[in-house]
Amino acid sequence: MLLFCGVASAQTKTLDVTVTNDWKEDKVDEPVVVKLPDAKKLGFEVKSATVKCKGKEVPCQLDDMDGDFLPDEVFFLTDIKDKDTKTFEVKLSAKEEKKGKEVEPRIYTALQLKDKSDKHPEVLRVEAPGKSYLYNDIFMHGVVVESELVGYRIYFDDRQIVDLYGKKSSKIELPVTQFQTFREQLSEGYGLDVLWVGEAIGCGTFKDWKKGKPENWTEVGVRGQRVVTTGPLRTVVELYDLGVRGEDDLLYDMHQYYSLYAGHRDLKVDVSFNPTMGKKPFEKKLFCTGVQKVGAAADEATRKGHKSQGYVKKDGLAASWGCDYPDMGKREQWEPEAVGLAVYMPKDYISDTKEDDLNYLFVVQPDKEASLHYFISFCADKEEKGYHTAKEWFASLDDWKDNVSHPVRVKVE
Repeated sequence: MLLFCGVASAQTKTLDVTVTNDWKEDKVDEPVVVKLPDAKKLGFEVKSATVKCKGKEVPCQLDDMDGDFLPDEVFFLTDIKDKDTKTFEVKLSAKEEKKGKEVEPRIYTALQLKDKSDKHPEVLRVEAPGKSYLYNDIFMHGVVVESELVGYRIYFDDRQIVDLYGKKSSKIELPVTQFQTFREQLSEGYGLDVLWVGEAIGCGTFKDWKKGKPENWTEVGVRGQRVVTTGPLRTVVELYDLGVRGEDDLLYDMHQYYSLYAGHRDLKVDVSFNPTMGKKPFEKKLFCTGVQKVGAAADEATRKGHKSQGYVKKDGLAASWGCDYPDMGKREQWEPEAVGLAVYMPKDYISDTKEDDLNYLFVVQPDKEASLHYFISFCADKEEKGYHTAKEWFASLDDWKDNVSHPVRVKVE
């Protein structure tokens, strides 16, 4: 009996996690990431995790971030008051323990293939030579992620555009509309693709910067997309370009990670590089991102009273507001859509700010660890509980910037 108790104890471990909000405002659905000890250090493989706060179970997910089939993180969301601290118990177990209640998915993720039978099989990774054109072979043209508030997709091609799905009400919709909303679905209250990007930067698309302008990712050996986590509270997807050719004999790999949380409209983007050749320090290499000028070329009737306006500031905010057709090839089918776009880029990465005919841009440099991060957000005028004017949208962005700049502090004991 004593031996049995000893074995059981060795197969579980409880972590005391303290979460502190140092910011001046309350936080809702704030992401909390608990890094797990190495399996060898723990002495067992973690098969399940349970999070509790004051004895009440908190929905969580256990994520394998590096694809080695072992969990690396426990993720959960919490509401926390300003200047407050909350304590959680995170129990790790070698058994696949049943939860008290199944967590309702608040996130959707899909990477699917096109096939003749229209079954659209789901895959976890797509990888191809850089010169291969798979855009039309990927269902929805690339990986898609969705929260209750918004949806995004990232094209599988050299543009790697971040495309936007706006909604009328808060619910998961992409399993139904698949980013190709029909008029009948629109009349039933579903959302749709709300932005035509064309040759612009879109909303937060990460581009190369060459000869004073944004450039697509054309000179790559291999490009790929990978689903890292699928929810129910957080999704993370990876874009990677291997063997990227740059100026001055530069050769490097690039990995972009896009994280979307339940209850959020914003995407966190983490970009890391692995330079293997080059005549200059890699931190001097320039890239760019930003927001496009929505409706800049539209006529007054198309704009529907929404003036095309925006800005890019050296404090790290770029934003725009405007109205235009979401699909230029199908103007007879769709009404113009008004949207607000935003990117927050931490100042340490900003080399310069630019404005051209299509975009408000940040020219950026990675840090000495060859990495950078930034945030993307947008709203659609069609939202019942969203922002409906440029004034409202722009007024919300300083608080958003401050919020994401001050994540909660997590201490694990």
